[in-house]
Amino acid sequence: MAAAMLYSALYGVFSWKDTGGAYLTNMETFYGLEEDVADVLFCGSSHCYCSVNPAILWGQHGIAGYNLGISGQDFAGTYHGIREALKTQHPRVICLEMYGSAFEGYEDKGNLYRNLLGYKPSLNYWNAVNALANEEEKQAILWKWPIIHTRYAELTEQDFRPDTISRTYMGYKPEYVYEDIGEIPLYQVTESVPIGYEEEWLRKIIELTREEGIELIFFQVPYLANEQFQKRCRYMKEIAAENGIPVLDMMEMLDELGMDTAQDFMDWGHLNEYGARKVSAYMGQYLAENYGLEDKRGTEGYGLWDENLKVWRHQVQNHDLQQITDLGSYLTNLVNLQDYTVVLIAEGEFPGEAVEGLREKLALTGAGESFLAGESVCVVKDGAVLYESPKEGCFRFMGIGESDLLLHANDGKMHIIVDRVEYDRVEYGIAIVLYDNVLGMVADAVGFPAWGEGPCVR
Repeated sequence: MAAAMLYSALYGVFSWKDTGGAYLTNMETFYGLEEDVADVLFCGSSHCYCSVNPAILWGQHGIAGYNLGISGQDFAGTYHGIREALKTQHPRVICLEMYGSAFEGYEDKGNLYRNLLGYKPSLNYWNAVNALANEEEKQAILWKWPIIHTRYAELTEQDFRPDTISRTYMGYKPEYVYEDIGEIPLYQVTESVPIGYEEEWLRKIIELTREEGIELIFFQVPYLANEQFQKRCRYMKEIAAENGIPVLDMMEMLDELGMDTAQDFMDWGHLNEYGARKVSAYMGQYLAENYGLEDKRGTEGYGLWDENLKVWRHQVQNHDLQQITDLGSYLTNLVNLQDYTVVLIAEGEFPGEAVEGLREKLALTGAGESFLAGESVCVVKDGAVLYESPKEGCFRFMGIGESDLLLHANDGKMHIIVDRVEYDRVEYGIAIVLYDNVLGMVADAVGFPAWGEGPCVR
């Protein structure tokens, strides 16, 4: 018993951590859901988790969805993932992303680990390993420890103290990288290509959902697909027609979705945040109109979806603020921000005309009248001043959110230190450190020159 407890504790620290997404795999965070709360599951590869944001479905329609997509997942992996999910959830609808038909096993070992190591020990885990792994890998994956025991060299604080936001993760994380992928060719395919080994598992998914009374949808998100894959999709559509399964082929809806191939993709195969908003809005509307799903907003037991929506909105808000390069615009956007702590530092003297132009906007953020009168510091939370002091003699240690803030004047300048990291951005001007109390992190640190000359500094 003691050995089992020790193994469990050590595995929690050393366990495989995904280097993308939310650090933990989507299966691991899925285990944190209360029983029988997810009405819709989205299953598939990275095309799935990059494209469908449950927060949008929740915010617009009150649909309690979860994205179970995992990188490189084929239909064998999806089948066992669904079986695992059905141990605790009874979804009304499962949406199966079609890119799994392009795979033939797991050439990328990292994807194999992502799809297996997040499982809890069970017969289904045993079956999944036997289906996905080759003979040389099975024992190591089943025991897990032979794979992860060497991680001691890469351990971070997050391994010992996972961030509190992980529990709100619904399988989607916004990404703002973009690449112009050019025109997406739509081939006029007149023949279909069988999907080989994957067909057996696709038919098992169809059979399983039918036995469980779950509606199944096939969907394909936009990407730079080649002709061979579109022929495979045609084959999947034939299977769908044979079984009365709806198909949402968004490759045929580019104009309807308003897809912009210059802005909505992070690479040839994956949507970014802007593209995902369009796909998610469409999916939510389709599900709401066709499946009679109850709006669960305000229903007891669904607070996690409210939290996830709040987290996503903060992530979007923080990104938008990070794009602003003008002090006046930045101050305007700080007004009425909720769940943030703002540290403002005035260094040096501002010209009179600049002071007059900024005074009203600074007042609206909560900064006191004395802020621009001389070099000073002001800490504001949701419009209320927590601390204000002239630069001379300033020394203050205080807690903000989950972090520690230290303000002190030394060597003729102000220092802003959050969790032992210093954020000093300008020698003469206004420095702003924006702390997100929901995400528990510094959302932005920016300095604006006093004379309005030169770019802001981040």
